[in-house]
Amino acid sequence: MYNIEYLVQETGISRRTIRYYVQRGLLPPPLGNRRGSYYTEEHLTRLKLIHELSQQGTPLIQIKNLIDVTPDRELALPVAEPRQQRQRFERVNLPHGLELNVPQHLLNNQQLNSIRNFIIEVIRGEQENDEEQ
Repeated sequence: MYNIEYLVQETGISRRTIRYYVQRGLLPPPLGNRRGSYYTEEHLTRLKLIHELSQQGTPLIQIKNLIDVTPDRELALPVAEPRQQRQRFERVNLPHGLELNVPQHLLNNQQLNSIRNFIIEVIRGEQENDEEQ
């Protein structure tokens, strides 16, 4: 049996946040009444899981949905993958509303310009072929 102070020490989560998780249904309410209320090992395990998932960027609503459909004995397993960083792209504008998106740092500016010029030449060549026919 644990009091809320023990949960705070073990997880680093504030009393206010723990109560918020109970209010939102992420964590079951403590057992007992008022000053005599206490938390169990299951509360601690679930609280650590909630904390881990939220640190990985999982929204609380998604955590709640996961908890609602997953049996408690399976919750101790890692269930979320770390959040992937978004890949950034360089945009190269081309004629006729075309654009080329290349992952940043894949090519340098000179290479990007060479590709852009090559594509422009191909487009011009196709236009000239169409005009001749």
